Amino acid sequence: MSAVLAHLSDPHLPLTIVPSHREWAIKRIISMISWRFNRRHIHRSGALAAVMRDIEARGADALAITGDLTNLGTREECLAAARWLDRMPLPRAVIPGNHDTMIRALWSDGPGLWRDVGGMPDEETPVFLRVGDVALIGVSSAVPSPPFFASGRVSDIQIDRMEELLRTTGEQGLCRVVMIHHPPRKGMVLWSKALRGLDRFTDAVRSAGAEMVLHGHSHQGTFSTIPGSAIPVIGVTSASHRPGRSLKRAAGWNRISIHREDGGEEGSGWRISVESRRLAPDGQLHDYGTTRFSRPIPRALPRAAATVRPTKEPAL
Repeated sequence: MSAVLAHLSDPHLPLTIVPSHREWAIKRIISMISWRFNRRHIHRSGALAAVMRDIEARGADALAITGDLTNLGTREECLAAARWLDRMPLPRAVIPGNHDTMIRALWSDGPGLWRDVGGMPDEETPVFLRVGDVALIGVSSAVPSPPFFASGRVSDIQIDRMEELLRTTGEQGLCRVVMIHHPPRKGMVLWSKALRGLDRFTDAVRSAGAEMVLHGHSHQGTFSTIPGSAIPVIGVTSASHRPGRSLKRAAGWNRISIHREDGGEEGSGWRISVESRRLAPDGQLHDYGTTRFSRPIPRALPRAAATVRPTKEPAL
């Protein structure tokens, strides 16, 4: 059985309502200044619209959205994001990013507003979406951080629940796709923006097994692995980044095709291709490269060994 996922991240939907004085905090003020003089010129609604049109034209069975739907994480922004998600015709799994939980606030006034449109059931329960033989399992690494920091952390409760879901869906023979906002590998972003408690998360993924991990946050299309394993880790550019002379950081998405192959005595496996799409100055999205790899379907759990064979370029 085959399935196609559209992986997108960091859309930073347009900020249309200035927060009320009750919602101001030092970090939001700093971020608002950054948005006013920098980010609003980079993250463009036209670029995001082009990405969504391309997803519709190319086709997908479900959306995997790995965070930063907002700029300041206010209630009004999260409500606007909920309306944006609700207009999508495809099933979706959505997790928050650091911009969506910028300051300490009620979950129900933030990413909790996405519960009925593909978001997490609550702040400690991973989102779960099954698409054919594919299981999307998303955790939140979005936590409030001090000014000038954008670091993240996945709670121990979430990791335990994620690990249980990975084991259960692995026993069912499903292709397990983990979603997290922050890259689960050192050196992919600045220390001030990195995932804290990294080893706890990666140990759980290695132990329970997964076929791939999707992330955002870095605004770069990358292909790496969970440290100490061959589990692929796949990043994507921001879905709203303006096009430029280079397609490297331009708005884009990953079209992930997953096909199950039965190998008889040699064992079954997943044949996976990741087609990276990028927005060019002509307003159209183009193929930026395709990475192909295979993942075995374990005969018994836990088992995370695999063969990863990029065929075009090691980094998307």
